[in-house]
Amino acid sequence: MKKLTRYQLNKISLNLNKWFNMATDEEIKNGRKWYADANQIIKDIANQFNTTEIIAASVLSALSPRNKWEQNIKDTIKVFQAIKDDKTAEQIKVCTFHTNKFKAFEIAKGNKTITKDSQKTFAFVNNIAHLDNNFVTIDVWHLRACFNKTMGSCGKLAYEQIQKLTIKKADKLGLKGYEYQAIIWESIRNKF
Repeated sequence: MKKLTRYQLNKISLNLNKWFNMATDEEIKNGRKWYADANQIIKDIANQFNTTEIIAASVLSALSPRNKWEQNIKDTIKVFQAIKDDKTAEQIKVCTFHTNKFKAFEIAKGNKTITKDSQKTFAFVNNIAHLDNNFVTIDVWHLRACFNKTMGSCGKLAYEQIQKLTIKKADKLGLKGYEYQAIIWESIRNKF
């Protein structure tokens, strides 16, 4: 997808309003605290395994595809414990793809990092590691809210535009961009 037009951004803004306004009090509460809770989990893992929060968040992110949240946390701990115990990636099982398990091992060892080239993943890592309001995790659910249809991705320029718009909308409500995104996620996931 190329750069979004003003008309498209206006439509996205209205769609985000719709999903935010449909959020229940419970969804708003859960969305507001989701990243703070994730951040605490990352801090605990980083402390437990004497690593940085960005590395712990990156390992968790690498293990996240097709993995439920609670299992994702267990798998992250399993990877760090395996490295501590001098085990290889082949010696453990996790609940995601093999390529992601090997990537997680390389990240945990400090041999690989998640870069800005992977916009969604980089945003997710920075959101959970540092509660960084300069990034928004624009996943398939956020794209569904933006476009009212299922989409896989949106392209780099469109991602930046949607991220900027999401942060701006959150600011107007006294929220962080990642909190607004999590509230939208709660709302659309339960109603789409």
